[in-house]
Amino acid sequence: MKIYRLSRAGRIRAGVVLLTLAVIALYSGRKALGLWSGVSAKPSDPNLFGLNFNTTVPAFFLSLVALGCLATAWYVIVEMLSEVRLDESGILLYAPGYRLYYRWNEISAIDVLQEPEEDAPATLRVAAPSDAETTAILPEEAELEEDEEPDEVAAFLSEADLRENRRLRRRQVQARRRQLQAIRARCTRPDGRALSPWLRVLYPQAWKPDYLLLYPALEDRPALIAEIERHLATA
Repeated sequence: MKIYRLSRAGRIRAGVVLLTLAVIALYSGRKALGLWSGVSAKPSDPNLFGLNFNTTVPAFFLSLVALGCLATAWYVIVEMLSEVRLDESGILLYAPGYRLYYRWNEISAIDVLQEPEEDAPATLRVAAPSDAETTAILPEEAELEEDEEPDEVAAFLSEADLRENRRLRRRQVQARRRQLQAIRARCTRPDGRALSPWLRVLYPQAWKPDYLLLYPALEDRPALIAEIERHLATA
């Protein structure tokens, strides 16, 4: 098994980002606490329902900035500690708190943009073979089509044909939803237990596990991409 982690340069850049986020979070959090306490409030400030506009509104937005910095810092830490593991059976994305595994025959392609090698993003596209025919119809598009038939088509269809088309689209939507649920269920805890909805919020990869992002900062990334392409060619 080959293991690929964040490169040294990537860790340095991530450390700089974390330091910057910490400074911004501390500054905005300190300012927000001072405004929430009302120390700088004046009797002439406008009030509504007991809230001082001159202190409450800035305090609210500064609190959002501080919380946003904490959330971003968590995602950076998760990516710093993530590992990509390859073997002859498949690819495993491992991070503290969750794991995501796919066999090679479950990966349809790897997309690499034509950019300088060190900055070229790559994405692994995953498709469930059993429901491959339904992936072309997205749930949102199909639901819209269920509610409204195109006028130029409906004029030439009987009521029975329209009902059959609606049933077909409904089945396609349900199949696509089942496929998405099955894909999301692949992202589990390290011991194999399912991730709760609250834990999924903590891991960006768990939101859309059918696209595995391979970041430019991965160590020996060209060799990783070449190894994946080799496995896909023989799968």
